[in-house]
Amino acid sequence: MLLYLAASGHSLYAKSVYIYLQQMQTLQEQHPEVFSAFSAGYHVLRRSDRFWAGLSTDLVIEQTLMRSMKSVGGLTHGRGMGDSQRTQWLLSRPACADMNSAVQEVTGSENTTSAQHAESSQSRMKRDDEDMRSLLNFLLSRDPFACDETLRSISTGVTADQIVNSYRAKEVGYTILEFMKDNAVKDYTFRRKSK
Repeated sequence: MLLYLAASGHSLYAKSVYIYLQQMQTLQEQHPEVFSAFSAGYHVLRRSDRFWAGLSTDLVIEQTLMRSMKSVGGLTHGRGMGDSQRTQWLLSRPACADMNSAVQEVTGSENTTSAQHAESSQSRMKRDDEDMRSLLNFLLSRDPFACDETLRSISTGVTADQIVNSYRAKEVGYTILEFMKDNAVKDYTFRRKSK
């Protein structure tokens, strides 16, 4: 995946994954207790005791931190975006979450839902079936496996120019990662000509 992120120009994702992979390679030596927990299957976060409640850390960040950042009172609505404002807002999040939980507990207004997974409801299964039939009809009317040597959009039929090199994504990504090697991530800059 890292190769394709680099080749497609997603520089921040590529840098983040690069650092993450380096940290994961040394996890057993650097943090043996975390490595043991991960190896035992404790690599998801649970915000409730429901069976289906396990979420990956990136989803929890998206659902909590990013949502609160974009809501009223968050950073993007009426607050400054300077370093001190961002730092103060970010560091106050754990305290705000604790207060929110305490108020919900005292008032008895905790958000609880059914233990049944949302995907297993009749209405969701019906909608999934309709979506699947719609996709099948779409693909039947446009053959994605036609023996055509050009790269083209299935939905519009537009054909890509000769400069498009998506078929070389793995090779391009590998070349970019070779340039990143032995450089500090903060100092490395992705160049458009590398894509």
